[in-house]
Amino acid sequence: MNKKQLYLSLFSLLIFANVTMAQETDCSLEYWGSHTQYLPQNFTVTSTPPDYKPVFINFIGRNGAEHLVKDISTTFVFALLQKADSAHALKVDGRKLRKMLLTLQTIEKDKLDRISLSGAIEEKGIGTRMLALYGNVFAQKKCVEVAAINEDRMKQSAEALLGGLRHTLDEPNCDKPSYNDDDNLNPFATAPSLVEMMKTGDWKDNVDNIRDQKKPENFNIRFLTRFFEQSFFDKIEEADQNRFITDLYKASTVINSIHREIINAGFTLEQLDIRSFFTCSELALFNTLNSAEEYYKAGPGGDHSGIQVRATVPLLVNFINTTDAYLISPNVAADIRITNAETLTSFAALLGIKGASKESADIFKFEKIWKSEEVIPLSANIQFILYKGQTPDNQRDYLIKFLLNEKEVAIEGLKTNNFPYYKWEDVKTFYTKKLNDEWDVEKLSDNMHNYLMNLK
Repeated sequence: MNKKQLYLSLFSLLIFANVTMAQETDCSLEYWGSHTQYLPQNFTVTSTPPDYKPVFINFIGRNGAEHLVKDISTTFVFALLQKADSAHALKVDGRKLRKMLLTLQTIEKDKLDRISLSGAIEEKGIGTRMLALYGNVFAQKKCVEVAAINEDRMKQSAEALLGGLRHTLDEPNCDKPSYNDDDNLNPFATAPSLVEMMKTGDWKDNVDNIRDQKKPENFNIRFLTRFFEQSFFDKIEEADQNRFITDLYKASTVINSIHREIINAGFTLEQLDIRSFFTCSELALFNTLNSAEEYYKAGPGGDHSGIQVRATVPLLVNFINTTDAYLISPNVAADIRITNAETLTSFAALLGIKGASKESADIFKFEKIWKSEEVIPLSANIQFILYKGQTPDNQRDYLIKFLLNEKEVAIEGLKTNNFPYYKWEDVKTFYTKKLNDEWDVEKLSDNMHNYLMNLK
């Protein structure tokens, strides 16, 4: 090899090393999964068909970016760090991490189970754009019905969204908000079979298999000995090692949601950069594992007809019935519901939304067809926009447009000659047939509480 070839070879290695290092260290905007902040994207709004106008919106959304639900001092990761600190078994990174968690607790202790400043901005933005795009729906100052899971962050999300719509939770002459709609909004914590499935379902095997294949050999020892002396690490059971790593990763995900609060409290983002303890490849791994849990636990997973999808049959029935109710008595502008990520994941799959409803034949390749950051980011939402028109013989005619995170989406198996607009009667017929033939619902008036309680 001559000097020129040697130089080129060394130069190539240097470029490769720099690119690899950049890929390994510069991933601050990646791998947030379902903790991705909700940012309005550049999306197309298809022109409304002539002589049609929007008249009603059926909406369900996930709560906005949130603070921690659980106090840091009660987490396993913090308890283990405290124990190691008492035993003088923390390394430099262990002491640095402990300090970060104490700082995080200072910021979060009075804000648990609340939406963050970013979350309020997300939700208000959704309401503002809804008002701007579908102003005719709200032109007559009709009531906006509200239902939310009975938790602070859910109520605050509804309040922020209504702020964008220029409505309030105590709008005169409107029904009071419902915080007891668990059949529709919180089925995974309501139906006995779903509660059990969340604890012991087959989804766990899929996540474990993905972890076993993708996690590098000796990962735990290499990761935890960044924080603990070897002698201390040797006494930690493997289950607790995994619990520590999972807890730490979950603590790291909140930082994306509370960066405004961090600055307002007088700290820098670097002082709370818990993700800096993970390499980009490690963040990618845990993002995949989190997404796998969401996909197999509540999404289409390996069975798009499983109970994890049928969990939201009552919600679909509710959407159909409330849309029909508007046709009979058009005195409500919108039905707004605020729920959790599991319910939204299931509902997107049940509806057959393209990109959110396909099951995976290969558990190791599920991310090729389903991405949590696209389906269920923070403040994720599904909307039915109802349009009213007139037929040539002067009869009322209605169209529906489906939105996932404010983007027009197609429904698998549902035909239309005018995408993204579907005839409401076609939509109702399509889903009613599925309810009858596939999901054991005889009539739209069936008792959906009993359906959920007897779900198998």
